Amino acid sequence: MKSISCVLVLVFLTTSSTFAQSTIPSEYRGGFENVARGVLEGNNIEIDFRNHGEFREGAWRNGGEGKYIDGIGFIVAAKVVGERAKWAKYYGEDAVDTTLTPVIINFRAGGLRSSPYTGNFWGWLPLNGFLNTDRVDQTSSRKKPLPANSADPTSWPAIWPDKLDQTDAGWSNVWNGYRGKGIANGAQETIYVMDDHSDHEYSFGIEVEGPHSSLGVYHPSISDSSIGGLGLQTEVRTFQFNDPIGNDILFTHHRTTNVSEKDLNEVWTSMIIDVGLGQEEDDEIIEFEPEKNTLIFSDKDGSGGGSAGQPPYDLGSFAFILLEQSTNESNRFDDDNDGIIDESKFNGPGEYIEGKAEIDAYLASNYNMNRFSQVHIDLEEFPAYRNERWWTGDEDLDWIAYDDFNNNGLQDSDEPLKDDVGRDGLGPEHENYTGPDEGEGDGIPTQGEPNFGELDMLEAENIGMTLLDIKSRPFYESYNNLRNDSWLFERILAASENIEEYKETLDTPYEPYILLGTGPFELKKDMSTHFITALVFAETREELEIKIEQTLAIYESDYGQSMFLTHADMEEVGIPNQISLFQNYPNPFNPNTTIQFSLDRTDIISLSIYDITGRLIKEVIKDQNYSAGTHKINFEANNLSSGLYLYQLKAGDKVFTKKLTLIK
Repeated sequence: MKSISCVLVLVFLTTSSTFAQSTIPSEYRGGFENVARGVLEGNNIEIDFRNHGEFREGAWRNGGEGKYIDGIGFIVAAKVVGERAKWAKYYGEDAVDTTLTPVIINFRAGGLRSSPYTGNFWGWLPLNGFLNTDRVDQTSSRKKPLPANSADPTSWPAIWPDKLDQTDAGWSNVWNGYRGKGIANGAQETIYVMDDHSDHEYSFGIEVEGPHSSLGVYHPSISDSSIGGLGLQTEVRTFQFNDPIGNDILFTHHRTTNVSEKDLNEVWTSMIIDVGLGQEEDDEIIEFEPEKNTLIFSDKDGSGGGSAGQPPYDLGSFAFILLEQSTNESNRFDDDNDGIIDESKFNGPGEYIEGKAEIDAYLASNYNMNRFSQVHIDLEEFPAYRNERWWTGDEDLDWIAYDDFNNNGLQDSDEPLKDDVGRDGLGPEHENYTGPDEGEGDGIPTQGEPNFGELDMLEAENIGMTLLDIKSRPFYESYNNLRNDSWLFERILAASENIEEYKETLDTPYEPYILLGTGPFELKKDMSTHFITALVFAETREELEIKIEQTLAIYESDYGQSMFLTHADMEEVGIPNQISLFQNYPNPFNPNTTIQFSLDRTDIISLSIYDITGRLIKEVIKDQNYSAGTHKINFEANNLSSGLYLYQLKAGDKVFTKKLTLIK
């Protein structure tokens, strides 16, 4: 019997800069008339979703025939001041202000909220302008809008509202790609934007005379009382990495911006997940690995069950992993212990510095260089340091305007632009290039360019999971619990306070529901936060572990665009007087990478490359005498296909093995 496994990787990024404000005009607002159902079925994954922050079902079509998830919902909650004293006519002369806890959610029937006054929908709703409302289905000849899909140009709008301020205003007739104009990151990719402005639970006089709630009144925008909720806007992108090794991986980015007129000082971001392994829902096993921020789910019998009269189908396990989260970028503290203090994905270019001595001085004053040298590859390998020109807003030193091969400080004819390609992400050598745009060729990092800001996965202060709750579907859905802000907010607080209990024991309830996320953090006006996930499938638990490493490598390499990566095994860095095999860099790579090893004495060594099944691919070094010290070997993989490989060092009677990833 096959054992099918899958992983959902969760990534949180929360930042504190005002460079993240929405560029979408205010006339684009969420509305129920914009709701559409979409299906992503590129590569091996099939996801049924709605463009208001909800996955309905998810399945892997390369393995078992059953479902793996029954639903995933995106949640943002906050503490705010509920006005009562100013509304004495309704609350009484002695009324005092209260603390309100709005929770913005849209999750299945149990979390679908509607107004008791008008029946209008309260929660996330998609904005107009991000789908073709006039689309006609070719089969039925009827009007059938779909969420915009990169593989179906009939689903695209005439213009993209978030690109109206660019040189090519609106990017008409080209895909709104995460990596740039007309660039699809996956076999199928979708983008939509939603807001919470329709949530009038704490409004005044919008759907009924007077206050809507006895608990108090909250208007996120003083100048526009029609905006309800917390005044949030969330861009959602879902795509599969467009490479053979990413066939079984689905990435989703949530980018939430506070577009209100008020700062939010205590915010929680989370997901609620209805586990759906097959037809039987009383045989799940749940494991929590806190050191990896990982939840793993399995069927006790390894089978998904079957419908009446049908045999069970093969089904194994899946897992949720929190990869990254950032909650404070201005506290002058290295929250994620990577040596870089206060990284940000939404900052500006920063200070310009020339010369290695000057860069060294800045790093010594503003970084923890002892930790930096332990976690990262050699400083000399960082592109900006190698070029001796650095903008400090590029905290991980991997953005360069061009490669200065002859180190003369000038861009010569044989030195084309590298990252300095402007906001549309396209340089002169790209097939979709139509001409220069804002920021192109100016020598300054610009949002939208590779290896900088939002397109640089490593530029963020990261911590682990801070809230986790595992209960049952009846617990969350009975008595309209998911429709009750106060009840759900109490669960979020309890999940924050009780996360330590899951490090000792784990409850596995019938029909498990999972609430996990982070908080509290600040979300000032015009500030944004990222919440990024990856859903990964594999046939066996062993293959699952490999897929996890592949997913991490793809993400940390900025989806293959960056040749920079941290050390995978920090405990081996800088260990003197013994044999060591270091992680190759860059990793992932295409087509060249450096393999480094150190010897504590002269010895006969061999260095070989194997595929993941153990088949010998190439003997890079065979039984050669190497002296004590550190050695670097270049490995070229022009004739190999994308995938995960092993490299093995034999020195005397000792053997060391590591993994490397090739992306073409």
